[in-house]
Amino acid sequence: MQEKMNLLKELQELDQEISSIEAAQQRYRDELETFKTEAARVQEMLDELNGELVFLQQDEAQLQQNLLKERDNIVRVEGRLPEIQTQKEYVAVLKEIDMAKKANTELEEQLQAKQQEISVLEQDQLEKEEELENIGGKADERSAELSKLMGETDNALQKRRAARDSVAAELPSALLRKYQTLFKRRGGLALVQARNGTCLGCNMRLPPQQFNSLLRVTEIQSCPNCNRLLYVEKQS
Repeated sequence: MQEKMNLLKELQELDQEISSIEAAQQRYRDELETFKTEAARVQEMLDELNGELVFLQQDEAQLQQNLLKERDNIVRVEGRLPEIQTQKEYVAVLKEIDMAKKANTELEEQLQAKQQEISVLEQDQLEKEEELENIGGKADERSAELSKLMGETDNALQKRRAARDSVAAELPSALLRKYQTLFKRRGGLALVQARNGTCLGCNMRLPPQQFNSLLRVTEIQSCPNCNRLLYVEKQS
């Protein structure tokens, strides 16, 4: 019976090491995923900026075209001045020139505002591109480190699993199933020490008769409260 108990102790130790390695590997994967998520977030913002810039640049081009037309219109109307014969025509042409110049001024102001808006977005675009580049650089550097760690932990994991399978093969199937169920349900602690009449898994006082029986190691027993398997360390 003591041999089975020793096997269970060894098995639990190996399973805990395996769980620890698997948790570390998951952290490595999560860290890499964080870089991907952050890069995707910045890329989405960059795509939105690019889309806005396209529309703004189209508006800018249209304003520039309208401004050229309005300037041509001013030149055309002013060119009619030498041909004017009457005072009435002269006043009408001056009014037309004044209106054209006002329209020209409004277009220039609109164009200037649009170009300022584009300038702000282009600066945002540049910042997001730099941020994305920095994320990529950090991800590449960290990815190399994590790949090395993953390789090292993979080797350790394979060794632990092989040792675990070897130990598990020596245990009776019913006992192994019970242990495995408890290991999952009890947070990786299926086998616990009983000390001074207390289960160290849940801190419950054990019946004196049960604790005395544990001292004799005649059979594998469970805590009546948490159901974990119990063992007692022999006093040296």
